[in-house]
Amino acid sequence: MKRALLVNPWIYDFKCHDFWVKPYGLLRISTFLKENGFETDLIDCMGRHDEDMAEYGAKDRQFGRGDFYQEELDKPGPYRKVPRKYKRYGFPEPVFRKKLEIKKRPDVVLMASSVTYAYQGVFDAIKLVKETFPDAKIMLGGIYATLCPEHAREKSGALSVWKGEINNDFISMLNSYAGANIRNLPETGMNEVFPDYSFYPAAPYRSVKFTQGCPFACTYCAIKKFGEGYYQRKQEGILEEIEGYANKGIKEIAFYDDALLYKNHFIKGILKQIIKRRYNFNFHPSNGLHAAYIDEETAQLMRQCNFIEPKISLESSDPDVQKTTGGKVTNQIFERAISNLKKSGYAGNDIGVFILNGLPGQDEKSVMSDVEYLKKLGVKIRHSVYSPIPGTFDFMRLKPEIRAELSAEPLKQNEYYFLAINPDYNWEANLRVKAEIDKHNNKS
Repeated sequence: MKRALLVNPWIYDFKCHDFWVKPYGLLRISTFLKENGFETDLIDCMGRHDEDMAEYGAKDRQFGRGDFYQEELDKPGPYRKVPRKYKRYGFPEPVFRKKLEIKKRPDVVLMASSVTYAYQGVFDAIKLVKETFPDAKIMLGGIYATLCPEHAREKSGALSVWKGEINNDFISMLNSYAGANIRNLPETGMNEVFPDYSFYPAAPYRSVKFTQGCPFACTYCAIKKFGEGYYQRKQEGILEEIEGYANKGIKEIAFYDDALLYKNHFIKGILKQIIKRRYNFNFHPSNGLHAAYIDEETAQLMRQCNFIEPKISLESSDPDVQKTTGGKVTNQIFERAISNLKKSGYAGNDIGVFILNGLPGQDEKSVMSDVEYLKKLGVKIRHSVYSPIPGTFDFMRLKPEIRAELSAEPLKQNEYYFLAINPDYNWEANLRVKAEIDKHNNKS
């Protein structure tokens, strides 16, 4: 029987929290491989509930969220002037080594990767895998591998670097490395494959996706680099999956869809079934929800199904910025969504709204205008600092010399580094914005 070792490496960054995070792609690959005769092992360096992490004091906060174990590291050169501590989040290195030592020799190693500027965790994980299994055939995929493939091929130490979604070419390569004979993917690809949560007997939550991809084209987003098109899963499969979680006593379910509400008859049908079957979950939409699809019925169903702090994507209240970044929402559409949520029973401080700070050409005055707009609506403000993502339209708007600098060194794609070189919105401006947002949210 063939054996695959799946590895979710560390995150090296200035901040990292467990908002119901799981390596969803690896878990679906595990299910698929098991269905094709493989044995699979998983080392998830970000597994807070792992039995080997008990002595390190991992504690859950409300709804199963929590803080990762962290160790401070020396800052790489580009980060010397960033006024924050640089850390490794996840397993202490001895825990990772211990897990490697007790694993059987794999025929193939599938290594995930997260954001581009966290690649050092990937490199260190690959190095340790090779120390234990010198002839390991390592296939590297995920976000960093897809957005910075040349950098990954040159420097990661992986045997191969895979860009984008899992397809039959990937399966062919895996067959070659592992000496296996896996059949082709079904017509629906990996979309209808359930994630393998058998590796997490103690985790109190599950991360789910009811859809794949996104039909929109926001200028700051790289989702199209991971696969074209948009797919809504079959309702019967979704209900079978979450019924399994209900039967195991899971209470917290987090959505990681990029366009969960698109063509909202889809989500309405599922939520009506959840109500009919009397499932008792707390649902957590981690990504922003599209305001245009929150009509009165959708808002009422979300409330009945116990969506906790629905978060709406606004990004900016400036009509010009809204148009130039993709035209996804207007203030009128956004305000109607907020009104519908309040009619359904949500208070203002039950609703979160995402804004994006420091887009190319956006200054502090523009961001503060967004803050004042949301303060008047009485909602919670959830802000993100813009980080430049290779391959996006906004990345191409940057000056050629800045693009070259960021492309050559993915560490510099970190939002905190970009604050240091952004002429329109710098570190001090962001601190002032954050202080104003914190003051408002703490009053709510």
